Amino acid sequence: MTHLIYKDVNMKEANTFEQQPNRIVLERLGETVRLLQLVPDDAQSYYDLIAYDPDHLRQHGEPTADKYPNVESVRRSIEHPTNPHKYRFGIWDDSVMIGSNNITLEEEGRAELGSWVGKQYIGRGYAGRGRNLLVDFAFKTLGLREVHCDIAVGNEASRRSVEKSGFVFIGEVADDMGERKWRYVLKNNET
Repeated sequence: MTHLIYKDVNMKEANTFEQQPNRIVLERLGETVRLLQLVPDDAQSYYDLIAYDPDHLRQHGEPTADKYPNVESVRRSIEHPTNPHKYRFGIWDDSVMIGSNNITLEEEGRAELGSWVGKQYIGRGYAGRGRNLLVDFAFKTLGLREVHCDIAVGNEASRRSVEKSGFVFIGEVADDMGERKWRYVLKNNET
């Protein structure tokens, strides 16, 4: 069972929590992996993940490395989001940011989930564990009826990860740039 916690916390380098208004924390009891809604103080950790190996993110057309060329660009994106219908979370394992997980609300009770994990953390199930927390948030808190993940055609690791999370392949779609994506869907069985 996922516990949704609305805390006033922010993780700092010293592994302590300091006050930060209205931060959503998604976690399961007994798990070290949790999702923390991004706040401006996370900008350095987020950027460090990108800078470690930006080509890792670019390999399947992910624009994150190019959208955020420096810490200040990350901070601005958190302070002044371009999409008010998007929840942005960092994936954390204890006090270390591992990656990013987002949910973008769409019409008719639907949303798109997106995630990435820093190269140094791939292959450890972090994306799936974070995604499962986000699915619980989408269904139990936001009351959505369906979520989907659009994965670049050929990104086998992401395909396997979403399938392990229970998502079902429904076909190919094209994104806003005309790039082909595999669409995977998960429906809320309680709606």
